[in-house]
Amino acid sequence: MDKQQKINVNEASKEDLMKIPGVGEGTARAIIELRDERGRINDIEELQDAEQINPREIDSLREWLTVGPEGKEEEEWETESSDME
Repeated sequence: MDKQQKINVNEASKEDLMKIPGVGEGTARAIIELRDERGRINDIEELQDAEQINPREIDSLREWLTVGPEGKEEEEWETESSDME
């Protein structure tokens, strides 16, 4: 999997999340349960609240995940929004 193509944590399936190195079924399920509980993940840091994810894993997950629409980085979709004005 290419790090340049980040996975949107708010839309990812368990199978999508399991494509990330080091993410197994339990971690993927914990991420989805947290997302379902909150309705949306607004910051990757929130994943620390999920069972089975420790703070050291957040840096690794940040390389693979995004919270923005269509898997884009926040800066990219902010730039696109300002371009449309």
